[in-house]
Amino acid sequence: MRTAFAANVVITALAVIILAYFPHASAVRQVHLSGDIILGGLFPIHAAGRNASQCGTIKADQGVQRMVAMLYSLEVINQNPHLLPDIQLGAQILDSCSVETHALEQSLEFIKTVMSTSDGLTCSDGSRATYQRQPIAAVVGAASSQVSVMVASMLQLFKIPMLSYSSTGVDLSEKPREKPRFEYFSRVVPPDNLQAKAMAHLVAQLEWTYVHAVADTGSYGERGMDSFRAAATEMGICIDGDIHKVSRRWTDDQFTELLIRMRHTNKARGVVMFVDEDNLRRFLTTLKRL
Repeated sequence: MRTAFAANVVITALAVIILAYFPHASAVRQVHLSGDIILGGLFPIHAAGRNASQCGTIKADQGVQRMVAMLYSLEVINQNPHLLPDIQLGAQILDSCSVETHALEQSLEFIKTVMSTSDGLTCSDGSRATYQRQPIAAVVGAASSQVSVMVASMLQLFKIPMLSYSSTGVDLSEKPREKPRFEYFSRVVPPDNLQAKAMAHLVAQLEWTYVHAVADTGSYGERGMDSFRAAATEMGICIDGDIHKVSRRWTDDQFTELLIRMRHTNKARGVVMFVDEDNLRRFLTTLKRL
């Protein structure tokens, strides 16, 4: 058993290296581990590239480490004879590249596992070719709320559960007419409206009554900042002008221009941000450079 475990570790390590360091090795970048029950995984192994059709730089902390954590967890479970006796968990892990459209395209691989016919292939009698695949039992992911919204919308059509480890967008908790918008989606983190209230309380404790507000374009940043603004208004905290909306497609010059404009406002005591880690890093890097 230890020999098999060591072999799996080596194979997994090689798969991780291929997925992370050869982003254009194939149209579908994935890590696959065989098992009796297959769990899907969706992680931002790469950041978004400047070109929407390509992946950017490697995200070691938010992407690779989380993927390795999932693979390690599966190994620990498989090596424990008391948790799932006579059952081995496998995985099919895909790279979202931190882009909604790319993640949606990659996630079609999950859908293919629950389909029994192959488009474009016919048998000699003219019938469609059929094949058997191990269906994905559930998907672990995604990281960003925007990606989770798009992927969860598709997966629920095929009744595939999705469990996110970091998507906090309030859209994912919506219950129009008492029915959840995403019936097959769950998460292990609280939604943004609770975080926004905590942020407002922190600003009040710092005695900031006038702040700048910066948010990502999309459901995560905009809905999160709406929740903060509502909580801040109740506490007498004002936001300077309009909320500054930033995008992953922004250039360094655009961040520089934004910071220069914000510096001209002397009333603001601080900056409140609802952005992803990539935009936060670029914002702070630009601020340090000025």
